[in-house]
Amino acid sequence: MTDPVADAPADQAFSPDTVTSPDTATLIEETPRPGGLAAALWDFDGTLADTEPIWIAAEYELIPRLGGEWNDHHAHQLVGNDLIDSGTYIAQVIGRDDLSPAWIVEQLLQQVVEYCRTNPIPWRPGAVELLESLRLAGVPCALVSASYRELLDVIIGRLPEGSFVTSVAGDEVTRGKPDPEPYLLACEKLGVRPQDCVVLEDSPPGSRSGHDAGATVVVIENFVPVPELPNQIRVRSLEELDATSLAELVARSASDRADTKGDSGEVDRRGADAF
Repeated sequence: MTDPVADAPADQAFSPDTVTSPDTATLIEETPRPGGLAAALWDFDGTLADTEPIWIAAEYELIPRLGGEWNDHHAHQLVGNDLIDSGTYIAQVIGRDDLSPAWIVEQLLQQVVEYCRTNPIPWRPGAVELLESLRLAGVPCALVSASYRELLDVIIGRLPEGSFVTSVAGDEVTRGKPDPEPYLLACEKLGVRPQDCVVLEDSPPGSRSGHDAGATVVVIENFVPVPELPNQIRVRSLEELDATSLAELVARSASDRADTKGDSGEVDRRGADAF
């Protein structure tokens, strides 16, 4: 298996320093949580772990073999996207309509999976500590990613047991991010309302997905700028957060939303009344 890091072009080199049981919703409902925070819903690539460079290196390794050219502009268009949409974009850019998007995705996925199996995971600063803070506070976490189940299982297996109560992979939804389906499915699995949850995201598609699901979105920008949206909070690093501060963010957002609803007479997000 080709190592996506070792084979990246010199000018692009980098050094990346369970399904819910039937009783899970009941157990979650009985667990006291800080400030009424129902759950924390985590993006993976770029938020939980700094894996975007691994994907980008895999793209730089694969695309020349397919006869195409690649650059950072194109690579950044894929950040946070549904993987099939990314495969479609690559095929169009390199003029290979004979290649299926699913085949392109599989080539990239196998490189990233192999890297994550055999190398230290480049967790984002403060990510593992925040997961532990939430676990100790009784706040359930779900991993919600465009990446496929094969990769998520590797990542979850590298974390302390119980870090995530459930997860939603990109190959388990009909419509990936920026559609709200992934986050709505995570809330359904957890038995919680999206407006009582925090979504942690670093990309425009993911931020839009969480927003349209009805959650408070905490943006931690990484590779690409993320447009402003209502009920969105920005922090520089996960190191600034713990379970208590996340609960305070949700409470503040809920208060602001109540004020907005009182002024307009309606809720401005699609998922807010879904549960």
